[in-house]
Amino acid sequence: MSGALNRSSINSEKVTLRKAINKRLRTQDTEQKQNASTTISNKLIKLIKDDSSILCFSPIQSEPNIRPAIQHWLRSNFRVYLPKVEGDHIQSYTVNENDNLISSSMGILEPDPFNSIKISPVEIDFILVPGIGFTRDGKRLGRGGGFYDKYLEKTLPQTLKIGVAFSLQIIDTMRKENHDVPVDLLITD
Repeated sequence: MSGALNRSSINSEKVTLRKAINKRLRTQDTEQKQNASTTISNKLIKLIKDDSSILCFSPIQSEPNIRPAIQHWLRSNFRVYLPKVEGDHIQSYTVNENDNLISSSMGILEPDPFNSIKISPVEIDFILVPGIGFTRDGKRLGRGGGFYDKYLEKTLPQTLKIGVAFSLQIIDTMRKENHDVPVDLLITD
């Protein structure tokens, strides 16, 4: 019984943290957000500079705009992938500069599975992981669906999982559950 109570307590903490961080994100002005996004994209480009395979994400309004980094990698012939939610899990698909992305039911731009090739998680060198919040030691607070946790469990140990967030999304501490997969590195502004 204590395991269920502990999970309930952790879930309650996560709900509270999500609300607090989302409130901070809403106070961020447009110029501040653009400058921070540029800094984050530049750091990502400097970090991932060798020919690699990268699972990126299509940023939503509250996330850092990493499109400049994605465009850089596409122009530099990196193998770039984007996630697509299928049922209760994520699949990764190839993208190129000319791809027309489609909007998911959650409003996220995703690859069209009819015009893309599905890629196994074990084929990816770097994974850029969005989140609501992160701790400095790599714990990640997602949106609550567990999509990324399930996907990250399938990657190779040498795949570098990179959390991408604004500095105002960094939290001091957070308890984690057994299924929570941490990131290896955190990139912020």
